Amino acid sequence: MSRSRYWPLATTGLLLLGLTGGALAEKSLKAIMPFEGEGTVYQIAPETMLFLGAFEGIIYAETAEGKLDEGFIRCPGSQTIDMKTGKTSGEGYCMITPSAGDVVYATWSCRGEVGGCKGDFKLTSGTGQYEGISGSSKLIVRSALNTLVVGMSSGSAIREATGIAILPELSYTIPEKQ
Repeated sequence: MSRSRYWPLATTGLLLLGLTGGALAEKSLKAIMPFEGEGTVYQIAPETMLFLGAFEGIIYAETAEGKLDEGFIRCPGSQTIDMKTGKTSGEGYCMITPSAGDVVYATWSCRGEVGGCKGDFKLTSGTGQYEGISGSSKLIVRSALNTLVVGMSSGSAIREATGIAILPELSYTIPEKQ
């Protein structure tokens, strides 16, 4: 997926996730991220596959005031899939870019079964107007990635994995700028 396809949307002047600097109060919002992913699948045990790759898309957020904002997001990560039990776990990082110079960094992890997993999404740092940001949300991921790897050989490339990630209540704070 080409980042240039999404960059104009991310730089339209909309603020990422409805976040604004200068506030110490904790705020919250809901966010969804339809994504596409690509990467490589490796067999790491007789019944276990490992996906290494990245997911990217546009994150859409609705603030308590009803305002809808967006930003470009890219999340490198890994997912382990037990082909016998259908259990899955994943973890990785995200870089959310609403405009040049303004970036929010996050980590994610989840566990589940074929078709989806649930876990945590954590804001860890930022640049520009998001410097010092912190926050977290539960994470829900729905994807067909697990079914794509069935029958694939180790080292196979996946070019078009799709899915959606949901942050039902992302609470965050941004330190006041001096």
